[in-house]
Amino acid sequence: MRELTELVDLPDVDKQPLVHPLDLQEARRPFRRAQFIAALTNPAVGLCLAGIIWFASGSVLPPLVAAVAITGFGALASHLAREEAWAFIPRKRQDRHRALPLIWDLGGAVVLAAVLAVALVLMVVRLSQPDVSTEIRQFTFGMGVGTGLLMIGDAITRLLRKQGRRALLALPGLLAVAGSLAAADITLSGTLHPTTSPTVALGLVTMLGIGVAVGAWKYFEYRHRAPAH
Repeated sequence: MRELTELVDLPDVDKQPLVHPLDLQEARRPFRRAQFIAALTNPAVGLCLAGIIWFASGSVLPPLVAAVAITGFGALASHLAREEAWAFIPRKRQDRHRALPLIWDLGGAVVLAAVLAVALVLMVVRLSQPDVSTEIRQFTFGMGVGTGLLMIGDAITRLLRKQGRRALLALPGLLAVAGSLAAADITLSGTLHPTTSPTVALGLVTMLGIGVAVGAWKYFEYRHRAPAH
């Protein structure tokens, strides 16, 4: 039988049975890299980039491609770096449920809210331009409402799971979305008609569908990587 050799020195199993990449010098770097990539390529950053390109070019397709590319490739790169970090730890000793240091979560929440606010303000300004059709305005507004509902649902779910800290960290982003929707409703009130427009409803359903798909993917990924008991 082939003998296995540990690549790193793990803490004594009797003193610390579960280990996190932050506990190991060798795993700390790829784990931090994964967090950094995730922060720079999350959907809010992709949305911000799309808003900037849309604002500058007036075209719909290039911003969409850019947002999908930065979010998709960023998620892949972050996933690979994170799994590289966890690979230093045997599966049964992985502390997958440990909360990150508060400063990491707090910094990420504030940066996310700021980027999201910038992206949404840019979109509101772009939507107010005369060359943007009423249908695009309504569809985008509906997607914004769907984003807010998804964030509210996520916060409620975390509260029900007694994850109060994570629910509170979602508050800055939720406030950014709510403020931007209020600004859009005031700025574009003459063309939105959110209670009667099927286009708004289509945007809402589209965003909710995307949210459900992403949630399902994250759930199955979590089930796949959860350590066996």
